[in-house]
Amino acid sequence: MGVWKRRRKLWQKFRFLLLQDGYARADYLRKHEVLKGIGENVYFYSRIFPADPKLVMLHNNISIATNVRFITHDRIDIVLSGMYPDTKFRKRYESIEVMDNVFIGADVIILPGVRIGPNAIVGAGAVVTKDVPEGSIAGGNPAVVIGEFDQLVEKRLKHPRPSGKEEKVWKKFDKKHKKKSGKKKGKKKQKKQKKEGSEDVSGS
Repeated sequence: MGVWKRRRKLWQKFRFLLLQDGYARADYLRKHEVLKGIGENVYFYSRIFPADPKLVMLHNNISIATNVRFITHDRIDIVLSGMYPDTKFRKRYESIEVMDNVFIGADVIILPGVRIGPNAIVGAGAVVTKDVPEGSIAGGNPAVVIGEFDQLVEKRLKHPRPSGKEEKVWKKFDKKHKKKSGKKKGKKKQKKQKKEGSEDVSGS
């Protein structure tokens, strides 16, 4: 990479970091043609600038949360060159593509050669090593399918505007966990009754 290209890339990174809003960052990436391509209604909240931006393609209606990393190359060539000095190894590059209607949670790492979606969710903290299929929810390290996109959409459509007030959020939280603890107590009671019943039968 030439000196001017390096300086331009550094300037782009600096400008990108200064932007406070996810939509503003996406607009900057689009306006300056930083990525291979970027569609409409993209929210790019992550401040981590892709190392090889022209190898990242974003389609439409995408939300990218904080600290998401797009990794499009590796440096195993350094290790291999040390092991085999007579052979010249090079960096390995691969593209990343995010299709329509995708949410990528906080701290996700996307490795080279991955396609996500369409209609997909990647849970926070996941490490995506393989394609995320259409209509799925993926999570974990390495990321695997843990749910269905349509099920989450159906659930959210029932309550599209939940309250953001702290008191109401905590009230909902307490209600949810009381319900869970009630179920656990009920199961324990059933087990106890079954055990007592089996003891009665065996003792008769």
